[in-house]
Amino acid sequence: MASFDDLTAPHYTWPLLDSTVRRMVNDQLSRSLSDRDASGIVGEFEEAFRQFVGAQYAVSFSSGTGALHCLAATQIPPGSRVIAPAYTFFATASPFAYEGIDVVFADCDTYGNVTADTIERAYTPDVSAVIITHMWGVPCEMREIVEFCHSKSLLLFEDCSHAHFGSIDGRRVGLHADAAVFSTNQKAITSGEGGILVTNSRRIHDDALLFGHYNKRCYQEVSDSHPGKALALTGYGLKYRMHTLSAALGLSQLAIADEIERRRRLNLSILKESIEPFGILRVIDRVDRGCLHGLYVAGMRFSPEHSRMSRAEFLAEFGRRGGAELDAPGSTKDITAEPLFSSGSPSHPITRRFIHREPLPGVEQFASTFLKLPLWGYPGDEAFVESYAEGLASLSREAWV
Repeated sequence: MASFDDLTAPHYTWPLLDSTVRRMVNDQLSRSLSDRDASGIVGEFEEAFRQFVGAQYAVSFSSGTGALHCLAATQIPPGSRVIAPAYTFFATASPFAYEGIDVVFADCDTYGNVTADTIERAYTPDVSAVIITHMWGVPCEMREIVEFCHSKSLLLFEDCSHAHFGSIDGRRVGLHADAAVFSTNQKAITSGEGGILVTNSRRIHDDALLFGHYNKRCYQEVSDSHPGKALALTGYGLKYRMHTLSAALGLSQLAIADEIERRRRLNLSILKESIEPFGILRVIDRVDRGCLHGLYVAGMRFSPEHSRMSRAEFLAEFGRRGGAELDAPGSTKDITAEPLFSSGSPSHPITRRFIHREPLPGVEQFASTFLKLPLWGYPGDEAFVESYAEGLASLSREAWV
């Protein structure tokens, strides 16, 4: 069993705050603490992210949730429904219900993702849009999902918060739908806090500015033909701007995105090669259909039929030996069971309109067998990756039946 005794605690921090990052953030303190248009660091971050994804437009937000709220508020007609994953982080669905839109939950496959089939089972004629999440960095089967949405004239949105480096057939995730949202809160590309909306639609771009940025940016960038141009001063009444220090941190990460991807992809490979021969843990990585993993975490499927330990026992034993970063996630799960998504909740912060479609066998199976581990991705991470790879291999060997 590998020893964790020589590793510096905590075992995982992100991002690496080296001298370059500290200099960029410190320089921004003297440059501006609030950008009111795209002429400063916020606009530079948006342009760099736009090029990173390959989209025509990118608009930053204070969070990925704020960017999703923009789509919910500006793109979905009143009285319609949206299909969302039952297994995801809650913010994929909650902004739609906040706007009084019915949310219908779809089941997942063995990768934790919704599919065209699970979406079709949730579909009713009053559905106007679908939002999918590329769970834990594994791209959804977008060809079939796009085809289904086109056949029903549905808007399609991608939540790419787990999949910054993911791609399908050589195209980044985020380019397969009408619009996509990336969280940049402690993700593979991070700005500390923040989010960004990307789209190839000028109308959605203009809606995003009117929804969250108002005044100078709207006067400067919103098309004169847009029906909301007269609202440029006030926008739609909300403010969702990204902080300039977040943009500076995000820009520093985009500058080294190739190196982050290289190291994370290498670390994913090392973990796969180390643990999979024992059959108890298998890294969830769709390598068929031209997909590349998005590199948020190393998601693993635990196989209880091959282990003398339960998943809970395996996790507890690994933690007892010092492997603190192996985790069964608590906040990303079957969200339909949360009080927020039940009409009987005693508080009423939103108009709760969530439609449960039971059973959800895919969600139940996936959530009960899933474990995750950081991918690190910075110079000096070798000792962490090696210790966790060897530690998981050793415990798997011991627990094998």
